[in-house]
Amino acid sequence: MEMNHKMIVHNSHYVVKGTVIALAAVLGMGVASANPVGNSYKVATMPQVKSMLKQDSGKVSGNTVIYTGKKVHVVVAAVLPGFPFPSYEIHDVKNPTLKIPAGATVDVTFINTNKGFGHSFDITQKAPPYAVMPVINPIVAGTGFSPVPEEGKFGYADFTWQAKAGTYYYVCQIPGHAATGMFGKIEVE
Repeated sequence: MEMNHKMIVHNSHYVVKGTVIALAAVLGMGVASANPVGNSYKVATMPQVKSMLKQDSGKVSGNTVIYTGKKVHVVVAAVLPGFPFPSYEIHDVKNPTLKIPAGATVDVTFINTNKGFGHSFDITQKAPPYAVMPVINPIVAGTGFSPVPEEGKFGYADFTWQAKAGTYYYVCQIPGHAATGMFGKIEVE
């Protein structure tokens, strides 16, 4: 039996490479298209991660990160040292609300710096609370499940989303993560 599984996106559904399981079917996800990255995680060192985090184009106002313009770059980390598990961090703010202009092209860079777990970054219109096994019907099947970082190396992935007016949520679909607080709100106006 193969034990080295890898998450990929195939025909807009998450699947485990090497196993005949479509996670989307198991969890009941109706995955929409965004430009999913599948297994295209790249590797970065901590100095590279710190450099990437500075490339986020938003400005912090309290617990909100505000983006302007027709093209924005959101850089998300999970879980940076010093932050509670599980959480996302953007501009050193835990699970901030993101305000994005309607019609903007949103380039997302998702980085997993948590050495103990994989994570995902998916966008949905389903509001919290979330179950241990969240069925969120993502409108953006963002990153798939990230690999667990190795010593000194961290996985990251990029995807692009065309933001339409509405209220959305970014959510980690690893069982138990969203239920214990690994999500945030996105307001597109």
